[in-house]
Amino acid sequence: MSGWYLKELSIEGFRGVNNEGAPLVLKFRPDQINSISAPNGVGKTSIFDAVVYAITGRIAKLDDLPASEKGASYYLNRFHSGGVGRIALTLLPAALGDAVTVTVERDAAGGRTVSATGGADGAAILEDLNREFVLLDGRTFQDFIDLTPQKRGRSFAGLLGLKRYSALRQALATMSHTKAFNNHFAVSAKETTRNSATVSGQRAQAAIKEAYLALVGDAFDPAESEAAFLAKAHSALHGIEILRPLCEGRAFEAIDPAACVDAAKAAEGGEKREELAKLLRQHTAWSDAVNAAPSVADAEALISLAEARDAALLQTQGDVFRQLYGLSETILSDPAWEDPALCPTCDRAAEASLRDHVRSKLAAFDTVEQTSKAVSDIWSAKGWNQLDALENLARLPEEPAALALARSSGAEGRLSAETAWTLTDWVELLVARAHVKVEALGQAKEALERSLPEKLTAVVEKAEAARRLQTNLRDLRTANIDLEAVSAELARIARVKAFLDTACGAFATAESNAGARRLAAIEPATRSIFAAIMFSDVVPALKKRAGSEDLSISLANFWSLTDVSAQAVLSESYRNAFAISVYLAAASLYGGGAKFLILDDVTSSFDSGHQFHLMNVIKSQFARPGVATGPQVILLSHDTALEKLFNTHSNGDGWWHQCIQGTPRTSVLPQSGAIHKIRGATIGFLDTGNTTDAAPRVRQYLEFKLEEVIAKVNIPVPIGLAFNDEKHMAKNMIDAINGAVALHRAANQLILEPAQVAGLSTAVATIVSNYLSHWSTGQTQAFTAPALRGVMQAIDDFAGCFQFEHPSGSAQRRYYRSLGQRL
Repeated sequence: MSGWYLKELSIEGFRGVNNEGAPLVLKFRPDQINSISAPNGVGKTSIFDAVVYAITGRIAKLDDLPASEKGASYYLNRFHSGGVGRIALTLLPAALGDAVTVTVERDAAGGRTVSATGGADGAAILEDLNREFVLLDGRTFQDFIDLTPQKRGRSFAGLLGLKRYSALRQALATMSHTKAFNNHFAVSAKETTRNSATVSGQRAQAAIKEAYLALVGDAFDPAESEAAFLAKAHSALHGIEILRPLCEGRAFEAIDPAACVDAAKAAEGGEKREELAKLLRQHTAWSDAVNAAPSVADAEALISLAEARDAALLQTQGDVFRQLYGLSETILSDPAWEDPALCPTCDRAAEASLRDHVRSKLAAFDTVEQTSKAVSDIWSAKGWNQLDALENLARLPEEPAALALARSSGAEGRLSAETAWTLTDWVELLVARAHVKVEALGQAKEALERSLPEKLTAVVEKAEAARRLQTNLRDLRTANIDLEAVSAELARIARVKAFLDTACGAFATAESNAGARRLAAIEPATRSIFAAIMFSDVVPALKKRAGSEDLSISLANFWSLTDVSAQAVLSESYRNAFAISVYLAAASLYGGGAKFLILDDVTSSFDSGHQFHLMNVIKSQFARPGVATGPQVILLSHDTALEKLFNTHSNGDGWWHQCIQGTPRTSVLPQSGAIHKIRGATIGFLDTGNTTDAAPRVRQYLEFKLEEVIAKVNIPVPIGLAFNDEKHMAKNMIDAINGAVALHRAANQLILEPAQVAGLSTAVATIVSNYLSHWSTGQTQAFTAPALRGVMQAIDDFAGCFQFEHPSGSAQRRYYRSLGQRL
């Protein structure tokens, strides 16, 4: 058997435990149930917080505070001058061996250090202890019931020992989420690059075919190798006598077309030949530009998509509203938001569910994204982003470059329908101008050719065709390189996405199946514990849908009804009994490194009867020593009824009970020796005239001594006194004691000596007149240090009235067995 029991806990300077120079030390017994009781405000929850921080490294209720409240500054005790909180856990190995003390310190800057005795790895030990069911408070149980099915399922995974598997499943789901994945790898931008490279390659291929036909005189065969068609292109130029010297010894792509034109000019001369070459270049430029223009169908498609985007955009009202709807959906989906028809922004109630309305609004934003993506895709795929040449050639100087101005909005898919109409009209105008210009250049070229010798015209045309072939061949290679690179990258990304999808699905199935198997084992134990606590015809049920993280809670039986919603019908005590049954069942079956549980105020919503049932379940069915293989249980409570039960149990085997007293300002101490320390501290405050800090301690000391008299002398008290935790409790205890003394005196059975009876009256008069009469009315300003010193002495004298010297002459005093019996 492996794991750790908690043997001792030491705290100083952390949360509500000051104890400067004298840490609060609580000792626990691994083979017994351990209980700690304390009034509210003494430091019980600070003990729980200290263990939580030591094991987990954080206190959620502080970290989750608004930043303005500076939750991190409240980890340390505000009255401790050292500026360091120290928590020491002394752990006893379940498999036998020496105890290990793991010390965790936190400084004022939030720095955390962990150390351990005996060379042990303190951080590893704390990690081994970090399980969901080790540290439980009432809020944890309430959250388990109120959480959404998905969050409850994730919390439940921790109870089953599957926390890391659940975390990995969530991480895989996050990484494989399509939208987030694509955004991370900029898939949309890469697809745009691929589309642009494809369009550039297609245009280059078309230009190569045209230039090859003009140069070689034969149609271009795509199946022919590059070396073969380049050889033919080289041969076509080499076959021209005046160009042969420029071609010999050079590959086709190394031939300079401009030098070829110059050679032709030198051979035949004349300005008209230069003009012909210029006309040929202009004609080619204008023809290439007009050929790049999208078709009418492409324009209609762009307009249609832009109109669809505008229609979707009208439903959204902009990004600010998107944030508003997103936040509203989060609030409306929160189980704490009770009215789904109440608007969280204006507090007005609608006739129907606002969450559906908000979700429809958010769906409109998704439609905007989809249509924007479609606009971006067609913008790049149909070459709208590659019309610079056409616009630069056909635009008049005073006209704006509409295509250039719209490039970024088109690439990002932000093109409006109005802009799309404007652009299509603009492109149509540019194309019309280009056609006119191409026709005019063609007519001018033909006229010039007719005026020139035929040979020169053919040479210039061949040279220009060679230039176009070279240029477009380079463009084609560049486009193919870009296309190959981006396609390879997209393929790699797609393989990663496929792997993540497969891994996510496989892991989700495995994790869900493991959870379902363990759930099947837990449910019978849950029902058994619940029945032993509540004793009613209500049977809880846990349901986990196959392949899902969701965990639903219901009632298999609700008296005569079946399959009923647990959240809808159960009262708070039943709901908490349901939750604690689940936690105890999980802890009994799937314990981890921690062989102990710390339960903080888990019974606050139970009535006394069910509190006792829960304690009996823990004692007889769950914890050590009742269950030899069970965990060590440590209970923290401020409930006065439970404190009396703890005191009763602590008199027998298997139960170890402690009380604590104190304040965050001074110190928190175990009551086993603390009452004397409290008395000493109170006297110390009174010696310095500090009645503010002394007065509350006088009450603690008084109540302790009165309870001590009642318990030791076996004085009966009314049943209502067990549930009274008000300022009048001390007065009620004094009345009960006086009533019992008067009853025994009237029956002539009182064992007290006459001097003790007289002293009793004197002490009571001092306590009531000088203290309780003011304390009960809240008039604490009436206290003076001397008066309170008198009260402290009266308290001791009151208790002394019920004691006698035993053995005689020993100066040792002990309480009478009862008011009618000495021993």
